[in-house]
Amino acid sequence: MLSSEKIGSGKQPLTLTEWAEQRIRSSIMEGELRPSETLVISNLAEQMGISATPLREALRKLAAEGLVDLQSHGSARVSEVSLQEANEIYELRLILEPIALERSVTAGDEDYRERVSAAWRMLETEPIAAPHLHTTFHRTLLSNCDSLWLLRLATSLSDRSALIVQVG
Repeated sequence: MLSSEKIGSGKQPLTLTEWAEQRIRSSIMEGELRPSETLVISNLAEQMGISATPLREALRKLAAEGLVDLQSHGSARVSEVSLQEANEIYELRLILEPIALERSVTAGDEDYRERVSAAWRMLETEPIAAPHLHTTFHRTLLSNCDSLWLLRLATSLSDRSALIVQVG
């Protein structure tokens, strides 16, 4: 179900909740967890090697972003998507992302340019790049945006549209 990445591997976030949120988000974005798939908290906690408390917090955050739907009795479900929702999301992205990109580039420095170049090099290494490389490049482009709310909205819409792509 979830990839076997351990808590201590790679760059560890500050909390178990953040780590669990990243793992579940990644599993949804990469298609390991499919829309309408049930996520049983006790099973996920055991599989991830963490207690249910940080896992519940992570699922609440993902639910607030529209990636999962919380259910009673200790479970959640990967959110489903509709064609109408997809149209609305892409319409909003067409409005918000150019603004976020402009602000990001305007505030860009040498470090920003190097991060964008590195993300681009990773993206162009494959004839058909993996979805996570597209996501990384996209997030890197917008990462220098000076508006926290604009960046949050753009990222949330991007994550939701990645779920739509997985369904499609």
